[in-house]
Amino acid sequence: MFTIGQVAKQVGLNIGAIRFYERKGLLEPAVRNEQNNRLYSEDVIGWLEFLKCLRETGMSVEEIKRYYDMVKTGTSTLPERTKLIEDQRQALLEDIEKKKAQLVHLEHKLERYYRGENY
Repeated sequence: MFTIGQVAKQVGLNIGAIRFYERKGLLEPAVRNEQNNRLYSEDVIGWLEFLKCLRETGMSVEEIKRYYDMVKTGTSTLPERTKLIEDQRQALLEDIEKKKAQLVHLEHKLERYYRGENY
């Protein structure tokens, strides 16, 4: 079992974010030790790493909650979960393409500046 500080460091989240996810129902309430400190398992760490990934792709907390509730429901929700992740994957791919186009634009601007052009 790991303390909230250890989990935060390992996953790359701050303690407040972990508490927030717990309040929003994206984590089961942590077990507590004798000092009333939260303790988390390896499974929770794995889930938090995936949750962080989903947030970084732009998935909303509400959508992650929906996904998490489906996971807890069981394998009957696999088609719906698969669709949700596929949709997020597609949105991420589209975002990557936009970012690539923005990068090309910036590179062209830099080339002009390197040639001494003023615009």
